[in-house]
Amino acid sequence: MVDTRFSTLRAVRTNRLAGPFVTATVILCLNALVETHVGMQPIYLACVVYAVVRGGIGSGLASSAIIVADALIRVIAVPLGLDEPLRGVEIVALACLVVVLVTGHLKRRADHAAELSRTNKELAGQLVDRIRSEEAAMALAAMTREIVEPLEASRVHHRIVTTILQLARARQAMLYWLDASSQELVCVAIAPPDDTSLGRRMPAGDGLAGRAIREQRVICVREALARDGSAATVAVPLRARGKVLGVLTFEVDGAKRIAETDLQLLSIFAGHAALALENAQLYEELRAALDKLSESQTRLVDDARLRATEDVAAGVAHHVNNRLMVILTGIQLVMSNLTGEEHRRSLEIVERATLNTAWLIERLRQFTLGRVRDAAESADLDLAAQRAVEICRVDVADAQTRGATVEIVLRLGSVPRVVAAEAGLEEALAHIVRNAIEAVAAHGTVTITTWTAGNAVLCSVADTGAGMPADVTQRAVEPFFTTKGPQRAGLGLSSALGIMRQMGGHLEIESQVDVGTRVTLRLRPYVS
Repeated sequence: MVDTRFSTLRAVRTNRLAGPFVTATVILCLNALVETHVGMQPIYLACVVYAVVRGGIGSGLASSAIIVADALIRVIAVPLGLDEPLRGVEIVALACLVVVLVTGHLKRRADHAAELSRTNKELAGQLVDRIRSEEAAMALAAMTREIVEPLEASRVHHRIVTTILQLARARQAMLYWLDASSQELVCVAIAPPDDTSLGRRMPAGDGLAGRAIREQRVICVREALARDGSAATVAVPLRARGKVLGVLTFEVDGAKRIAETDLQLLSIFAGHAALALENAQLYEELRAALDKLSESQTRLVDDARLRATEDVAAGVAHHVNNRLMVILTGIQLVMSNLTGEEHRRSLEIVERATLNTAWLIERLRQFTLGRVRDAAESADLDLAAQRAVEICRVDVADAQTRGATVEIVLRLGSVPRVVAAEAGLEEALAHIVRNAIEAVAAHGTVTITTWTAGNAVLCSVADTGAGMPADVTQRAVEPFFTTKGPQRAGLGLSSALGIMRQMGGHLEIESQVDVGTRVTLRLRPYVS
């Protein structure tokens, strides 16, 4: 603006002087070329008009004064005989005036060219800045869409730091999230990636980031570097709805000039980034609330289902126990009147199976009620194996009807008592022994062995049946999985596994095709 004002003043001054110079030049030319001033009044009048047009009233008065002065000099000089010397002086003055006018004209043209060159440079710089601002605005709009579109916090954090790298041509960018509870800044994203800095915490008032938060403006600090010369670190506070959400810091080359337009773009970008952070936070809170609501709904459904199961189980247990009591009472009445040992033994097995069934019904009812036994129960593993064999005598007889001969061998090692319920342990062993009997196609052996190993008591049931391939062995304990056709439910081994888990034990299966299968139960010894 100052340069323009001076240029205007120079132009006005030049216009004012142009008229008198032209007038003086005309007079000197006329005096040098002609002898008399007769008939020159129209030319003088034209000079005065030109002076008025170029410089105004003042320039016209100056031109008129020059004409009058020339006339007076002529009136005084001619009587004194000074017209010839005056003519020589006029020629020299005319030459000097022409040189001055030509030099002034050339200087004015040079000044005008320099002014045009400076103006062109300024216009070119303004054009470059405008083009850069337009490109930056378009890039900012596209980058803003990329930042605002995702809702996951991690993706928003990553896009903010990668976007500022492109927008500011920065070396490195770090995004800090303000933890409101601890009043600490947490590094949640960094580009290029650096795992050593990710997750770093620092007090909210420390460093350049803390200063940007306190002053609530963009802070730029330049520093000298030993290797790269210099760098500038910029900290941009991220605020949304009057609340500081975090700080974005990045490093740029020290030679790069950060103009006012750059600061404006950074402020706009900071506002968009803060809105994206706030949206991501709201999205996380909403998703957490939905997860909590879904969990509550699932819990309510489970509670309603358990209450319904409890009612069904209680009703089934009541009716089944009533019928079992009738069966058990009848068995006991018959046993009191029997004298044959073989029949009495058979009825004892039936009685035992009935009592085990009653135990299972009670366990089912306790499971639906969610009750846990206060003290651990103990069982005799050897006795449980013997009773399981007695229960499975019927299965041995069934095998004989289909043409298979099965021999059951007991190899009991007098093991200590184990942590288990007697009825449950007998039930699990009966399932395993029954499966082993069914695995024997023509003639085979089922061997039951008990022993101790370290801090565990083990019982294995091995058969010499057809065995199972690896894929079938892996699925053998799945509920309802069976290879014996639709006449089998496929619940034997899965039920045994469930009982073992309830008692804190383990069940392992080893099988080989054409060799046989071994199922091993691992239990804890009972310590009184």
